[in-house]
Amino acid sequence: MSMFLSELSKVYIVYTLNFVKMFFNLLNKSTNIMNKQLQFFILLALIGLSNFQLNAQTNGTYTNNNGTGDGLWSTPTNWTGGIIADATGIATLEADVNVNSDQSVGAIIITDAITISSASNSTLTFTTGNGNYIIENNAASGNVTIDCNITLATSGRFKNVSGASTIFTNGNTISSSTFGLTIENESSNPFEFHGEITGSGLFNIINAAGADGGVTFEATSDLSTFTGGFKTRNNPIIFNSTNVITDSNTIELEGSSTLTFNVADSFEGNIYKDSQVNNTSVVTFNKNQSNLGYLRVLTRPLSLGFAPEVTLVQFSSYTTSATEGVVDLQNYYSGVLRIGTTATEVSQTILDSWLLDGVEPTDGTIVQDASGYIRVPKIASTTADPIDWEDGSSWIGGIVPTATDNVIIQGNLQINTDVTVNDFTIIEVGAIERVKVEAGHSLTINGNAITKNNLFAYSTSSTFGSLIFNGTVNGDIRYYRYVNGNPNGNDLIASPVDQNFSTLANNNDAELVSNPSNPDQKLFGPFDNTNGEFLNWNKTGSDVIVPGEGYRAGTVSGSTMYFKGTVPNSPVANVSVTISNGGDTTYGLWNLIGNPFPSYLDFGEFWTENSGALNGGGGAYQAIYGYDANDANGSNYTIWNNINSSDKITPSQGFFVRTISGGTVTFTPAMRTLGTSDDFIVGRSSTPNFLLSELFLSNASSTQTTKIYFAEHQTRGLDPGYDAAAFTGSTNGIYTHLVEHNEGLEFAIQALPYNDFNDVVVPLGVKGDAGTQLTIGLNVETASIPSHINVYLEDNITNTWTLLNTGDYVFTPSDNLNGTGRFYIHYSSSALSIKDNLLNGLNIYSEQATKTVVIKGQLNTNTTAVVYDMHGRIVLQQALDTSNTTNIVEVNALRTGVYIVELKSETQNRTQKIIIN
Repeated sequence: MSMFLSELSKVYIVYTLNFVKMFFNLLNKSTNIMNKQLQFFILLALIGLSNFQLNAQTNGTYTNNNGTGDGLWSTPTNWTGGIIADATGIATLEADVNVNSDQSVGAIIITDAITISSASNSTLTFTTGNGNYIIENNAASGNVTIDCNITLATSGRFKNVSGASTIFTNGNTISSSTFGLTIENESSNPFEFHGEITGSGLFNIINAAGADGGVTFEATSDLSTFTGGFKTRNNPIIFNSTNVITDSNTIELEGSSTLTFNVADSFEGNIYKDSQVNNTSVVTFNKNQSNLGYLRVLTRPLSLGFAPEVTLVQFSSYTTSATEGVVDLQNYYSGVLRIGTTATEVSQTILDSWLLDGVEPTDGTIVQDASGYIRVPKIASTTADPIDWEDGSSWIGGIVPTATDNVIIQGNLQINTDVTVNDFTIIEVGAIERVKVEAGHSLTINGNAITKNNLFAYSTSSTFGSLIFNGTVNGDIRYYRYVNGNPNGNDLIASPVDQNFSTLANNNDAELVSNPSNPDQKLFGPFDNTNGEFLNWNKTGSDVIVPGEGYRAGTVSGSTMYFKGTVPNSPVANVSVTISNGGDTTYGLWNLIGNPFPSYLDFGEFWTENSGALNGGGGAYQAIYGYDANDANGSNYTIWNNINSSDKITPSQGFFVRTISGGTVTFTPAMRTLGTSDDFIVGRSSTPNFLLSELFLSNASSTQTTKIYFAEHQTRGLDPGYDAAAFTGSTNGIYTHLVEHNEGLEFAIQALPYNDFNDVVVPLGVKGDAGTQLTIGLNVETASIPSHINVYLEDNITNTWTLLNTGDYVFTPSDNLNGTGRFYIHYSSSALSIKDNLLNGLNIYSEQATKTVVIKGQLNTNTTAVVYDMHGRIVLQQALDTSNTTNIVEVNALRTGVYIVELKSETQNRTQKIIIN
C-alpha cells in the first residue's frame, strides 16, 4: 500500500507541473483575463499544493528482508516493499539492524527483542516523534539493546510496555540537547543506561500504567556533562555510575519514588522532595555520599535509608519551606548524616518531627551537633579489624557509645574497659564482625542483644571478663574460662550457658585431661554426695551441663576452655539450685554449685539471699568453700562468709556449700556485678570494719594459714556466718579452736569481739610431722590490727613465748603434731612475760558426746578445777595432773545447763563459761 501511494505521488507531481506550464502559456496569450498580481497568487497556491505532496511522511518496516538481508539500515531490500522510513517517518523494527550511516527518523517502534547497533559509530537522530513517543518498545519479553549514538531533535518519550526491557549500551552517547529525556516504563525491568548522556533538559521518569520499573544508571554510565535535572514520580532511579554527576543537578522526587546510590560519591547535586502526590519517597544510601548539595523536603514525607557500611552522607545545607515534610531515618546510626556545618542548619523543631525507623521518638532524641552531624542514640562501629571500643576512630562519627546508646557492630572490636550500652547488635556472621571482652573488663547490655554467635569473653589465671545481659539474647555467646591444670590441681567451675557435655568436650578435647585408658572419659563432672566422690563424664554420653550446678574440671597444663551456647533464662531471671543431703557419711551434706552467670557475682548480695540455706541457717559451716588447690589457708579451700561481703565470685566459679536437711540456693540477676579479681585467691584486702590477724605455718614445701578477725557484734563462741569450720577432712596444717564453747571443731576462720585484740588467748592447732622443721608466724602483709597490739605465740611444751610482730617461731617437733593444747596465741596491748598468768593459755571446752570438760595445755604448778552452777554453788571439784597436757573432768552427773569452770593455782586463777548438754 505504501509503495502504491509513493508511485501515485510521483505521477501526481508530474501531472501538476505539466498543468502549471500549460496554465502559464494560456495566461501569456490572454492578458485581458487577469492581471499579473492575480497570476502570482495563483502560482503560489499551485506550488504550495505541490510542496505538500513532496514533504509527506514516509514510514517503513524493517524486517532484514525477513531475516535473509545484510542487516543494514540503508539497504532498501531489508525494508518491506523497499521503502525506508524517512527523516520524519516511523520506523517499525522487527529484526536486528546496523545503523551503518547517520540516519534521521521521526520515531521507532520495536516489536521484538532486537539489537540496534552501529559498527561505524553512526548516529540515529529522532526528529518528530510518534505522538508522545520517540522510542516505543513493545517487545513484551527479552532485551532490546540499543548500541548506537542517539540525538534528540525533538521532545518525546522512551517507553517500555509491560515485560519489556531496554538497554542503552556503553561506548555511545545520547545527546538530549535542551529537550531532555522522558521515560514511561510500564515494565518492572528498568531502562538501563550504560553510556554517556549529554544535554541540559529534564530527565523525567513519569508515572506509568504498569509496574513503574524506572531507570538504572549502570557503572559505565556518564552524566558528568549532563546539566539538566532529574524528576521521578512513583518510579525508582538507581545510580550505579562510577562517574560523578555534578552539583548542577537536582533530583526531584514525587509520590512513592525511590532513589538509590550504590557507588560512593557519585552524586553532587541536590535532593528535593516535592509536594506532588501524597506518598513517601525513599532515598537509600548504600555507599557514602560526601558532597551532596541541599536537601529540601516540601510537605510530603521522605525516608532516608542507610546501609550498615555507610559512614557519611553529607548535604551542604537544608532548604526550609513553609510546610516541612517529615523525614524518616531508616537504619540510621549517629554521625552518618551531616547537613551543613552548624548545630542550627536544621532547626530542633523540624528534627523533633523526624522519625527513627518509622517511630517518632521523644523530642530531643534526634539532635544536630555543632559540626552539623545528626545524632541519635544508635551508634555503629567502623569495619576495621581490629579496633578498640574506647577509641573514637573505631566509631562512625567519632563518638564512643554511652550507656543509653544502641550499638551496631560491623568490625572486630576489642573491649579493654567496662562498657555499658542499650541495644547491642552484631549485624553479620563472619570473621570480621565479632566483639571480644578482654579479661578484667566487661560489657553490660541493658537492652536486647543479637550476638550472631560472635560475642566472646576471655579470662586468664588471675582475672576474668564479664558479660551482663538485662534483656533478651538472640544467639550464642562464648566464654573462655581459665581452668587450673593437672597434676597441679583442678578447678571447681560452673557453666554460664546451656550446653551438652558432649559439645563442650568436643570443643575442648585437647584442653581437658583424658583418662589414658579411655580417652573419651574427661576430667570433668559433678560431685556425687551420695557416694562422696567426683564423677568423670564421657564425651559420648548424654550428660547435660546445668547452669547453677558446679563441676570439677582439669586441663592438661592450665589453660582456657570455652563454653559456647545460649544464655540461660533470657530475658534474665533467677537461677535456683536444690541442695540436699546425699547420705554419704563424710560428704553427704556437701553440695557443689556455682555462679551461673558470665559475670562476677556480688558475694554480699549472694550471702544476703542465701545464708539461711547454708548449714541449715546457722552453725559452724555457714559459708561457701572454694577450691584453691594450694593449701594456702590450711586446706585446699578458701572459705568465705559474712566477713567477705565486699568480695566477688568470679564468672563460671564453682564452690561447695553445706546443708543439714536440704534447701534451695538462688542466684538472682541483682547479684551480677563487675570485677577484676581472681577466683578464691589468698591475700585479699580485709573487709572494712574488720581487723585481721592471719597466722601461717610453713615447712620446706608449703605454707598454710588460718584467719582471726576482730569485729563488732561478734562473740568468743560460735558466730554463724562469721566463724567458719574447715571443709570436712581438709585441714592439714594450722587452725584454731573457739575461745569459748569449744566443741573440738577445727576453724579456718574465727571472729572475735572487736576489742579482744587487747586481751584474748586463742587455742592454736598445728599438724606436722616429727623431725620436720616448722615455722609459725604472723602474716604482716595482711594484718590490719593496730600496730601497738602484741601478738605472742606460747609453746607450753618448751615454755617459750615468741613475739610474732617482730619474728617467727622456728622449731622441729620430736613427735608428730595433730591437735591443740601446745600452742596458744595471746593478743595484748601490753608486753607479756612467762611470769604472766599462764592459765590464760589453757584451752577449756566441753565434749558433748562424752559428757566431759577438757582442759588442754601445760600446767606448771599444782592446779585445781572447780565447777560452779549459775547460782555460784560448787557442784564439782578435781585436782589436775601437771604431768599431762590434757586433763579430763567427768561431768556426766551434771544436768544440762550453763556452768562456770575456775582453774586455781597457788598464785593465779582463770574462769570460763561452758555449756553442758
